[in-house]
Amino acid sequence: MSITFKKKISSTSNTRLPIGTRLNSNGTLLLTSSGISSLDTFVGEGLPIGSLVLIYEDKYSNISDSILRCYLSEGIYNKHDLCISALRNDPTENLPTKEEYKLLDNDLNNENDKMKIAWRYENLSTINSSSSSLSTTNIHYDLQSTKSISNELIEQIKIHKLTWNDYIQTQTSISYRNYLLKSLHQLLTTNYSSQSIDKRILRIGIQSLSLSLFDHDNKSHFDELFSFLYYLRILLRTSLATCIITLNEKSKLFETLADIVFELKLSNINHSDYIGFCQLIKLPRLNTIQPFIPDTWDIGIKLIKHRKNIIFEKYSIPPDLSQDASRDEKHKTLSCSSSTQLDF
Repeated sequence: MSITFKKKISSTSNTRLPIGTRLNSNGTLLLTSSGISSLDTFVGEGLPIGSLVLIYEDKYSNISDSILRCYLSEGIYNKHDLCISALRNDPTENLPTKEEYKLLDNDLNNENDKMKIAWRYENLSTINSSSSSLSTTNIHYDLQSTKSISNELIEQIKIHKLTWNDYIQTQTSISYRNYLLKSLHQLLTTNYSSQSIDKRILRIGIQSLSLSLFDHDNKSHFDELFSFLYYLRILLRTSLATCIITLNEKSKLFETLADIVFELKLSNINHSDYIGFCQLIKLPRLNTIQPFIPDTWDIGIKLIKHRKNIIFEKYSIPPDLSQDASRDEKHKTLSCSSSTQLDF
């Protein structure tokens, strides 16, 4: 006998949610999309407001930069303000544009074709059935689009840039780490507090955190990076903001401070169907006693060339332990019964 608790949401509630957000299925979390619908299904329907996401970069940072660009573009189309911190390049340059396409009947039939060899994958969908991406109309961001986002959309939001060049122009005596933390504190506590009347969402994107904040020669590099993440998480918990940070170094301590953590790896020649792989390390455990658990923690990343977008799909499945699973009729076992002859 199992007992579950589910919060009942009143349909007559007059609470207005911020633009580009929605409640999760239990009504306990305010979510926003990462910009990649297939990724949202693996992290629990979307990114919780007030959460911190850590992404371990792939070798050349191509996949991590693409995820960050889709995340920022989604904010512009949903009228969310942006805050950018980057040293390598400006992620707001040449942001992907939103594209819509309709799934044809042939595409739907191909997805339901019976598999002759990998028959166990037959009943497994690449994306959760509760996702909106299974509808006939799909939305994605064109990563190689020659178009640019219209100025009308950009003028409706505020873009705060905390890049290295902006830091140099201030001619301040404090370190870049303290400059970034001070700027984020001022933004989150004044303009994007959860208690503010104007419910606007802020999307924070920090590219290559360890590179953009510190020098490798700094002896206290690790401690300063840990303290930065600690204070940032405190600020996010009481604000209407989400933050995605890409890192080029791994640490278990960093993972304890984040709500969502996953690692990106490039594919090799043996897996030509995938451009990379995503390994989920940590998922959010906010406002619930039963956190979301995906079907698999190993995800494949595909590049759809004709649509120029990336999708996340199941790469591995658990073994079939059911009684009706197909197995060999002959089982070779060793026992001490009289029917088995052992020669010592």
